[in-house]
Amino acid sequence: MRKLNHLRQPLQSAKAAKNRLATHLNMWRFATHGERRFRGDSRYNLENVTNGFLPRIDDSDDTELLKRICEAYSKAVNQQQSEPDIYKAAARWQQIKQRSLGPVVQALLTQDIDALRAMYRNFYRDSCSAGLLGAPYGMAKAYFSGKIKDVHRKFYLSHVLYRFDYWMEQTDGLFPLSDLANPGIGNPFGVQIGKTHISVGSEYAHYCAYRLNGLRNSAPATIAEIGGGFGGMAYYLLRNQPNTKYLDFDRPEKVALTSYYLLKAFPKLNCLLYGEKELTKKTIDESDILLMPSFELSKMPSASVDITFGSHAMADIRDAALVEYLAHITRTTRNCFLYFGNKQASETVSDLIDQRYNSFQLEKTRTSGWHSYKVSGAGVGGAAALADSTTFEQCYKRTR
Repeated sequence: MRKLNHLRQPLQSAKAAKNRLATHLNMWRFATHGERRFRGDSRYNLENVTNGFLPRIDDSDDTELLKRICEAYSKAVNQQQSEPDIYKAAARWQQIKQRSLGPVVQALLTQDIDALRAMYRNFYRDSCSAGLLGAPYGMAKAYFSGKIKDVHRKFYLSHVLYRFDYWMEQTDGLFPLSDLANPGIGNPFGVQIGKTHISVGSEYAHYCAYRLNGLRNSAPATIAEIGGGFGGMAYYLLRNQPNTKYLDFDRPEKVALTSYYLLKAFPKLNCLLYGEKELTKKTIDESDILLMPSFELSKMPSASVDITFGSHAMADIRDAALVEYLAHITRTTRNCFLYFGNKQASETVSDLIDQRYNSFQLEKTRTSGWHSYKVSGAGVGGAAALADSTTFEQCYKRTR
C-alpha cells in the first residue's frame, strides 16, 4: 500500500501541473482575444483593473451588529440540529464549510468580535465567503498580493466588459453603467470605470433584481429569496425599489454574512434576524428585511409573500428536500415563483410543480447565458459547453 501511495503522488502532481498549465493557456488565449475585441473601446484600460482591486476597507464601528449576528447564528445552529434532515446542507456546502469556513464559524460561535470583524470587513477577498465569491480561477495570489500582471488584467477586464455588454443587452439598455455601483462593504474587488467602482458579479445581481421588479410592476411587494448568497441581489432590489419587503432563507453561515452586508448597507431599515422574534404575519408586516435559516421556511404563514425567487439555489439538494421546499414555496407565494437554474434542475422543478402543485403553472421560459463563456465572447467548449451552461429562467404564476 505504501508503495502504491508513492506511485500515486507523482501522478497526482503531474495531473495538477497539467491542469494549471491548461488554465494559464486558456487565460492567455482569452486575454489576447479580449485585447483584439475591445481595441479602441475607452473602457478597455488596464488601469481600470488595477484601481478596481485597490483595498477599500470600511472602518466604521460595527461591534453591536456583529454581536447581534453571532447571537442569531448560534441560535440557528443549535436549532438546526433538531430540524428534519431535509434542511441539512448539501454535500457541496458541507465540503466548503469543512475546507474553508472553520475560522469564521469559530468566530461566530465564540463571539470573537475582533476576528469576525477582520474577516467580514474583507469578505470579498477572505475565505469566509468561499462558495460565494473568489478571484478568477481561484488565483487569489495573482490578483490580491500586489501588482497584477498584464495577462491577468487583460483576462479580467475582457471578461468583465463582455458581461457588462450582456447586462446592457438583457436590461434593454435602460441603465447607465453607474447603476451597478454597490455600497463598498466587504472590501470589494472589480473594475473602476470613471468614478464608479463595480464589484465582481454586480451585473448578474442587478439583472436578477431587474427581472423581479418587472414582475411587480412597481407596486409594493414582499419578495422571498431561497439562497440569497451574501445579499448582492437583495441590495439592488432594496436600493432601487424602496417599497420592498425582503426575506432570505439560506444556510446559517450565509445568512450571517448577508446580515452584515445588508444591515450595513441599509442601517435605517427594520431588520429581523433569527431568534429575535417568532416568524409570524405580524413580524413580517413590521419588518423590512428578514434573514432566516432555511428551516424557517416551514414556519412561514401561507400566502405571505408576493414573489419567491431562486437562482441556482436548489440544484444541489436531494429530491426529498426539493419536494419540501417547493411545497412551502407554493404554499406561501401569492403571485409568482421565478426560478433560474440549469437544464436538469429546471426540468426537475417543472416536473414536480406539474405533478404536485397545480395551483401554479409555468407561464414562460427563457434562456440566458450568464454562466457560459458565450457571454465572455470566446465560445470556449463549443456548442456542447454552451448547452450545458445555459441558464433557464422560468416564471410560474398562481392559477388558483
